Amino acid sequence: NASNNMGKYQAVKDSALAGKVSSAVASSALAGKITSIFQVFVLSRDDIHQIVTNVSEVIHAVDLVVLFTIGWMFVPAMGVVYTVLNEGKGKIKRVASRTELKKNTSAVDEQDEIDCSYESSYIYQFAVHVSQMAKLALLVYLCDIVVVALATIGYKAEEWGNVSNLFAKVLYTSWIAARIQSFKTHFLSRFMRKCPEECDKVLMVNRILDLTVLALLVVKIMGYFAMETGVALGSIAAFGTTSTLMISFASQELAKGVANGIEMAASDRFFEGDNVHFGDGTQGYIVKLGFLRTKVRKYDGAVLDVPNTQLGGQRLINVSKTKTCQVLTKIRFSYDDIQKIPDALEICKDEIKKACPKLIIDGKPFRAMISSFETQFVEVTFNTNFSLPPTGEGFWANRQEVFLAIDRGVKKAGLNYARPFDPAQK
Repeated sequence: NASNNMGKYQAVKDSALAGKVSSAVASSALAGKITSIFQVFVLSRDDIHQIVTNVSEVIHAVDLVVLFTIGWMFVPAMGVVYTVLNEGKGKIKRVASRTELKKNTSAVDEQDEIDCSYESSYIYQFAVHVSQMAKLALLVYLCDIVVVALATIGYKAEEWGNVSNLFAKVLYTSWIAARIQSFKTHFLSRFMRKCPEECDKVLMVNRILDLTVLALLVVKIMGYFAMETGVALGSIAAFGTTSTLMISFASQELAKGVANGIEMAASDRFFEGDNVHFGDGTQGYIVKLGFLRTKVRKYDGAVLDVPNTQLGGQRLINVSKTKTCQVLTKIRFSYDDIQKIPDALEICKDEIKKACPKLIIDGKPFRAMISSFETQFVEVTFNTNFSLPPTGEGFWANRQEVFLAIDRGVKKAGLNYARPFDPAQK
């Protein structure tokens, strides 16, 4: 009896242990499951025969021939028709280049009516779009075949019907978004050709529209996922209080950066290539104006990458938009020549007028006067303004001409500059 009881106890113990092991294997993440995943793809002859049979029922040779013909033969066929119909006709309507906007150029020498090839015609654009639609249809057709094959071997067959529809919707929606961007670029290029002075604003509008199309595309695709799979964007993001807060804060910073980028571009304060001075001391040329960050090339050549959140709302001087500049300098003379200084200054002003054709005489100060009596010298100030931007080679060359003209006037008047002195003896 004792032996029988021990045997029953051991059997019960072994059964309980086996149950725990089975439960542990069932709840494991990967252990014991990798092989079972790929066993579905180990096909027997009967499986292959069944796949071929089911796929044959789906495939229609006429469909494939039509799609292949339209996808790869429609464009050259329309080219032949176009050439025959337009043979001998000198000028035809063309489609403007879509690369003008990307190259940031507004100079187009061609006219709307020019001699052009089939590739530049509206008919070619129509044929290309039809061809692209046919090629996309072939991809959807291929996806349907893959779905049928996987469903045949029993790999979660109940879910594959939605996958095919989801693939088709995402594919065609993305293609439509790309076409919208292409047409948008085309029309903005035409506008830029007519109004080249609005080039910077057109580039800004182009970026905003690109961002808008991308945002709408993402929202539409997420809607497709929610409709076909039942997985909404909220359920993907809501995986914990901490992560939700992190995503919320990150989204706020992202939205703030994008808002600042759009505000800076739309405010017409500066554009790419402008020479700017920000209130925090950042100075240089705008290399790239993005929605989140702006790149500034400093005067020493270093490129500074600044978040838009740090630039938004700052005081700004756009040197490139400033049309006038000032050259202010001071000269010292001896007290022995103080009575000769007024006449000498008039001579210096005449020399400046002769040497600097961009000198502003009306509306801006043009002065050369005694400004201060110091201990060992008389100080004279020259205040001149010019119709030149306060940057670039033209500015520095003009500044040099001002100094040389002053020196010629001083020598003509027979004056000498005050000798240098030790400031400690002042």
